[in-house]
Amino acid sequence: MSHVADIALIGLDWGSTNLRAYAFDAAGNIVDRRQSDAGALTLKGDAAFDAALVALVGSWAQLHPAVKLIACGMVGARTGWREAPYVSCSADADVKQQHAALAQRLALGVTSVATSLGRALTIIPGVKSSEPDVMRGEETQIVGSNIANGIVVCPGTHSKWMQVSANHIESFATFYTGEMHALIREHSSVGKALNCAPTLDDGQSFHLGLSYARTGAASWLHDLFVMRAAVVTGAKTPEQISTVLSGWLLGCEFVTALSMYPDTQEIALLASDVLVPWYERSGQAFGVKVNALDSAAATACGLWRVAQHLD
Repeated sequence: MSHVADIALIGLDWGSTNLRAYAFDAAGNIVDRRQSDAGALTLKGDAAFDAALVALVGSWAQLHPAVKLIACGMVGARTGWREAPYVSCSADADVKQQHAALAQRLALGVTSVATSLGRALTIIPGVKSSEPDVMRGEETQIVGSNIANGIVVCPGTHSKWMQVSANHIESFATFYTGEMHALIREHSSVGKALNCAPTLDDGQSFHLGLSYARTGAASWLHDLFVMRAAVVTGAKTPEQISTVLSGWLLGCEFVTALSMYPDTQEIALLASDVLVPWYERSGQAFGVKVNALDSAAATACGLWRVAQHLD
């Protein structure tokens, strides 16, 4: 799919480990897309970021000297290319921003950085709460998701549960689920006892993990060691405990999130295809309906919509 003559905007979803680019026509349709593994955490210094940008979308930009560049995600973090200060979703937000739709609020807070492509890259800010809590990238997904009200969940390294009301992010909470899973598997004695990936085919083990989570946060340090001991003693196989671990982490996320949003009966899920079935199964166990949406499409649409509010 390549119709470079139609490009009216170049949008970038620049996360920690990946860089995805979208070429939009004048109507906001995606006419081409590219991606690389040049995530923000893999780069250091202006030259490295600029080189990654040019390598991925340089040919588009050269053919369209007037086309704008816009990005969301960790490229705007303190450790990214240029920090884009957070926009507040709390009551202490700037008055001008309080009365703006989310896309407009984000557009008011953008930051720009010079590039060798002959134009600046506009970076969409993240969002902060007064707790404090922060996000980068998920706010752009919300803009493009067409969700005006409800609970929206964006799983990943740091999973977000967001209360969206009247097209605004009213509140949100972040869970360390994905990163904790990686830390335990790669840097703990529990992980050393496991040599396989978790699987939803083992529903009994998954629900055992959920039951550990339901028991309560007070016992988690003990429960985690019991998982290791179960493998060491032969009470459970590494395959079983691998799935138990995933169920436990997801269960901890659901238990805490549902205590924060106790009236939740359904959630909109913006997730990768790999994570969707895990959240669907967890939701079923907790009596929550999960409506899975296309997360990549939401991000791309959000980039386009924020760009329409730029001067």
